[in-house]
Amino acid sequence: MEPSSSLNNQKLPRSRKLTPSILFSLLLVLSVGLNIYFLVFQNSSDLLGNVHATEPKEVKRVKVPVAVLEDDAVEPKLPTVAIREEEPIWKDRPSEKQVFNVKRTSLDSSGHFPGRNIQALRVRVKNSLNYTICRTMNAAECGPFAAQLGRLLAWFLDVNRDLRKGDHLDVVYERLDNQGQFKILHLSYESGYLGKTLDANFYKATGMTHGSYFDREGKEIPQRIIGKQSPIADYVEITSLPGDFRKGRRGHHGTDFKAEVGTPIHATFDGRVLRINWNVRANGYCVELDHPAQGIKTRYLHLSRALVKRGQYVKQGEAIAQSGNTGRSFAPHLHYEVVSRGKKKTVYNPFDFKYHKTFRRKISSQETGDYLMMVSRYDAILQADETAGKTQVS
Repeated sequence: MEPSSSLNNQKLPRSRKLTPSILFSLLLVLSVGLNIYFLVFQNSSDLLGNVHATEPKEVKRVKVPVAVLEDDAVEPKLPTVAIREEEPIWKDRPSEKQVFNVKRTSLDSSGHFPGRNIQALRVRVKNSLNYTICRTMNAAECGPFAAQLGRLLAWFLDVNRDLRKGDHLDVVYERLDNQGQFKILHLSYESGYLGKTLDANFYKATGMTHGSYFDREGKEIPQRIIGKQSPIADYVEITSLPGDFRKGRRGHHGTDFKAEVGTPIHATFDGRVLRINWNVRANGYCVELDHPAQGIKTRYLHLSRALVKRGQYVKQGEAIAQSGNTGRSFAPHLHYEVVSRGKKKTVYNPFDFKYHKTFRRKISSQETGDYLMMVSRYDAILQADETAGKTQVS
C-alpha cells in the first residue's frame, strides 16, 4: 500500500539548532538548581551533624600505673642537647648599648667632700654633645648641663666638628640644689679624632676671687685678657664664646662674662661713643664704641647702667658702664662684642684677636700639693664609680 500523497507532500519541521542564547539559559537553570540543592540538603546534613555532636560521649577511664622508683632504678636516657649559656649582651658583642655605657651615681661624699652632693657621669659620645647628655639626664637638667660642658670643652676643641662617636667623657660635678644647678668639678675627654685626652679640674687658689679650671700641670685652661684691654676685671667665668653652638644658626656674636650686677665695665681701647641704649628690648642698656686705630667697634650689652654719653671720647681702661641683667638676658653677665668697622658681618674672637693680649694663670708651687690632692679626690670618685657597676641605657 503506498503512502498517501498528503503525507508525501507534507513538510517536516526543521530541527532547531543550539544557539548561544539557549545554551546560556540552560546553564543558568542548571546553576540555580545546583545552588538550591546545596543550600537545602547541605544545611540539613550540618544540622543533623550538630545534633549528634551535642550528644555526650562516653568517656573511658583509663588507669595509669604509678611507677615506683627504687633505689637502684635507672633513669631513662634522654638525647643530649648542647646548651649554650647566654652571654651578657655587652660582652664580646659591640652594639649601640655597649657604645653608650652610662654610669651615674650619687656618692657618699663623706670621705672626699663632706656635706656636698657630688655625682659622677661616665659616657661615650653618640651624635651631638646635647644628645649624649640628654640620654642620661632628664629633659629639664640635660640642656643646662650640656651647655656647661660645651663651653668648657670649647677651650680644647670645636664642639661642632671635633666630637666623635665613641669618645670617652668622664665628669665629676656637684649638684647645688634641686633646680638643675650644677658645678662641674672635673672633666676628662678622650678624643679619638685628636688623639689625646683633655683634662680640666676646678680649683680656687689663694688670692682668687673666683676659682677656675686647670690641667694636670696646674696651668689655667680658660684664657684671660690682660690689664686694661679687658672689658671687665672681676668676673666669675666666661659662659659663652663667639660662635657658641647653643645660639642657633646665626651663632653667638660675643663673649659672655658672668658677673654680679654693678660690676665696673671698662673701654678696651681709646675711642668715641657711637650710640647708647639701642634695641633695648633685646640688648638692654648698651654702649657702642668706635676705635679707628684698630679698625673695630666694641659693644657692651645687658648693662644695668651706662656712664657715658653719645659722642663722648673715652680712654682705654676708663669706666663706661656697670654690668647688669637687662634685655634678653637670663642671668647677670656682660656681653662683649668686637666687630669690624668696614665689614659689618665680621666678628672677632677677643681671645684670638691681634690687638688683645691674653694670658693664663698658673698654680703656685706652694699650692701645687693641695691642688694635686684635690685632683686625686676627683680620680678616686671616678674610680669608685667605675667599680660600682655599669648601667645600660637603651
